[in-house]
Amino acid sequence: MFLRSQRAINLPQAVELEIVDCSGIAPKESVGFLARKVGGLENLAFIPEDYNNHLRSKRTEAMKVGDIGGVLKYLQNMQHDDPNFSYAIQVDLDDLITNIFWTDGKMKLDYESFGDVVCFDTTYIKNKEGRPFALFVGVNHHKQSVIFGAALLYDETCDTFMWLFDSFLKAMSMKKPMTIFTDQDVAMAKALASQWPETYHRLCVWHMYQNAAKHLSDTFERFSSFAKDFSSCVYDHDEEKDFLNAWDHMLAKYNLKDNSWLHRQFELKEKWALVYGRQTFCADMSTTQKSEIDRRYEELKADYKDNQSKPSLPVPVEILKHAADYY
Repeated sequence: MFLRSQRAINLPQAVELEIVDCSGIAPKESVGFLARKVGGLENLAFIPEDYNNHLRSKRTEAMKVGDIGGVLKYLQNMQHDDPNFSYAIQVDLDDLITNIFWTDGKMKLDYESFGDVVCFDTTYIKNKEGRPFALFVGVNHHKQSVIFGAALLYDETCDTFMWLFDSFLKAMSMKKPMTIFTDQDVAMAKALASQWPETYHRLCVWHMYQNAAKHLSDTFERFSSFAKDFSSCVYDHDEEKDFLNAWDHMLAKYNLKDNSWLHRQFELKEKWALVYGRQTFCADMSTTQKSEIDRRYEELKADYKDNQSKPSLPVPVEILKHAADYY
């Protein structure tokens, strides 16, 4: 084990780690990758914390000269043009910008009228751009999507989300939403419980379908009826006992009683099963989610037509079809 003063990531290791990081491999696996090459963690001249610090420095530097510079210019111009425009910036111990939140006058007016239900999403653009871009979204009286605020984030830790939710609340005159839809991010759930304990937290079913496709891909491929039965558990039941019976029947029918992912989902059932959310005001947010499902379903079909071959789909088309039918 190396002393703190002796720890350092040399240039070849730094380059290799940055390449691995750009490939989307998690930090823990990245360090393990290098450790295996040198015969174990004890032979590395650095610890995982050093690696995280190295990546943090590189990413912050990239944000400072890239995205951040453009965003700051945009914020300054918007504030000049809109007196109700506001933004918040978080910096680290080295006074480097890490997180930015902003909202304008129109967004604030929309939130005042339609902000009882909010969908908070960090996943879609992050997957394309490599950095979390968060949106607070709702629906207006025409069932059209409206944006309440946006943020460019450094990471998705609990501290980051706590700062973001606090900044959003201050910008919106301390009005909290009645209901918020998110993905299943643990840090996000913890931050919401801390910052907005009175807000009812529901899970976005689109993300649940994506995860189901990953964890139950064999079941979807083997049984054409599984997508319909799974969707039925999510949407169809008015009484808890009927939902529980349907869930147990599904597990038995497809031999999934020992599936760990489904066990974890069942523990969160109050956040996604409609039987537990019928008494909660959701502003027909399912309409917005249906549009997203329909859009991605059409994208998959278009890709298939263009390629004229069997595509590698991130989500089985059949489950998207059933999801759209049930919304």
